[in-house]
Amino acid sequence: MNIRNDQYTIILLLLFFPSLGISQVEFFGYMETEYDWMEVKESTYAFGYNKLRLDYESFPAEEVSIRGNINFQTYHGQTIWEAFDFLPFDSLNINGEAVHSMPISFLDSIYMDNLYINAAFPRFDVTLGRQPISLGTGYAWNPLDIFNQKELVDPTYEQPGVHAVRLEYYINEKCIVDFILSPDTNFTQPSGMIQVKSNVASFDYSVNVARKNHLYPFWEDEDTVSTHRETSFIGGSFTGEISEYGMWGEALWSLSSNNSAGDVSYGLDHTFNNGLYVMLEGYHNSLGAEKDGLYDFHYLNYFSGETKSLMQNYLFSLLSKQINEYVSCSVFIFGNLDDNSFMYAPQLSWEILQDVSLSAFTAFSSGDADSEFGIQNQSFRVRMRAYF
Repeated sequence: MNIRNDQYTIILLLLFFPSLGISQVEFFGYMETEYDWMEVKESTYAFGYNKLRLDYESFPAEEVSIRGNINFQTYHGQTIWEAFDFLPFDSLNINGEAVHSMPISFLDSIYMDNLYINAAFPRFDVTLGRQPISLGTGYAWNPLDIFNQKELVDPTYEQPGVHAVRLEYYINEKCIVDFILSPDTNFTQPSGMIQVKSNVASFDYSVNVARKNHLYPFWEDEDTVSTHRETSFIGGSFTGEISEYGMWGEALWSLSSNNSAGDVSYGLDHTFNNGLYVMLEGYHNSLGAEKDGLYDFHYLNYFSGETKSLMQNYLFSLLSKQINEYVSCSVFIFGNLDDNSFMYAPQLSWEILQDVSLSAFTAFSSGDADSEFGIQNQSFRVRMRAYF
């Protein structure tokens, strides 16, 4: 059993758990179980997990709330994966040495996604602790979110909390200024963002500035001595509707005078009279590899979470329809426009009972064997979740 801990969580536990004892605590959550099969490269993996998420909230005062959750997760099937099964090469040169194996282990674990306190005042709210932070308007990609990264095969799945201090100041009914500061491990290079949110007519928009120790295009800099540097960004987002067509977009770009970088997403959706929902979203990431310039370090940047994509240009589409009160079906297609590889994934969802859902998902790919999605062949997944 692996218990994930860090200094922030320990501090939060010491600060907040005593206060839970002096006020009523409400508990809720879900139990989730998943079974997966996947064929990638020349290997197959059969695996899955069982997860219990226990959420709790307490209100020690009228203006104060304490919220958090604890997750218990066990894995079954193949719990050791080989990283090179997901790469188009069989070895990697790291610090002058050839590496032929990089095992990835999945261990049974107990971990805390969130633990935070919120104080609401007439003109502002303050939140302190490991808290959920979701920035931007995109479905599959969020350039503005410098704290999280989504999974393309499951972009709406809950994100882990972020250690941060957040202050939301209400200037008036239409305008909010949002300050977010997240410390790093050594409290020396924090990540921060300020966003001003407002609306005009049927559109909401934000203007954002941020600063973070961030990856930059060091491969274009002959004098580079580091892969990261303190970087300032500017960006914004919008979302709204025109003639029953929804549209959104967001961007974040560095202010560096040279080697500037950033990413942009944009989308459109519509629900037809027969209930068919169609969504299309595009994405560009300047830190991704160009069509004929994909190298080992691009894979390392992507799989380590330093960039939101492997290459530069992507497309995500979704079609969904409610069959009846309990059953819905959907198909999502996403692809890498630079190497012309795509994933096609039909899914069926069934609300078995009021608080119990079952979903079945399969995916298959197209593209060259050494392309980003062509290497993944096919997969299948069944997931059941029961709320309490």
